[in-house]
Amino acid sequence: MNCVVVFGREPRPGGVKTRLAQGIGDHAAAAVYGVLLEATLRHASTVGAHLVLSLAESPSSGWDPPLETPIEVQVDGDLGRRMGHSFARWFRDGYDRVVIIGSDCPELRPHHIVEAFKRLADVPVVLGPAVDGGYWLIGQAAPGRLNLSGIPWSSPGTLSATRDRMRDLGVDWQELAELRDIDRPEDFRWAKAAPEVDRELADRLRLAATTERRGSP
Repeated sequence: MNCVVVFGREPRPGGVKTRLAQGIGDHAAAAVYGVLLEATLRHASTVGAHLVLSLAESPSSGWDPPLETPIEVQVDGDLGRRMGHSFARWFRDGYDRVVIIGSDCPELRPHHIVEAFKRLADVPVVLGPAVDGGYWLIGQAAPGRLNLSGIPWSSPGTLSATRDRMRDLGVDWQELAELRDIDRPEDFRWAKAAPEVDRELADRLRLAATTERRGSP
């Protein structure tokens, strides 16, 4: 049995994509993130795996997740502790392969997730490298052998430190295609024009970025 866990947040202005918001404003950044979150969940819902949205904080009472996706709320601690807890929870529930993906990668397609599950039939860990030095996906096969404590998160060295950790533990892994997240204004400018990004998604992102202006007096 396969499980896809999308790590994300409720798209609240001021609470998501703060670096992007410096260029386009809080409300626009939240709207852009909302589009990315919905697209991620939509793609993940098509791969034939159990899907759950893992939120960094409890959602507000008036917010419904896209596609009525089941929600879990992450434990306290750094990203490594939160991902480790999520892996352990879904392995305890009987899933053989668990893939955790971010919610801000406009290049993501269902075939990337399918490929991750295929690779996990051969190796215990799969990574999806990101251009910024992190990763947009991490997957493990049960029971999960990778200890993620002490990794420098949100850093250009996140991926390399994770590779070093796997070498130290003697854990074999494979890597997927390198993709790009949207974190900064320059990432957003790239996404609007990049041929790697679906044109319908690019148009929705472009429209979302006008939220601040449309809401101004």
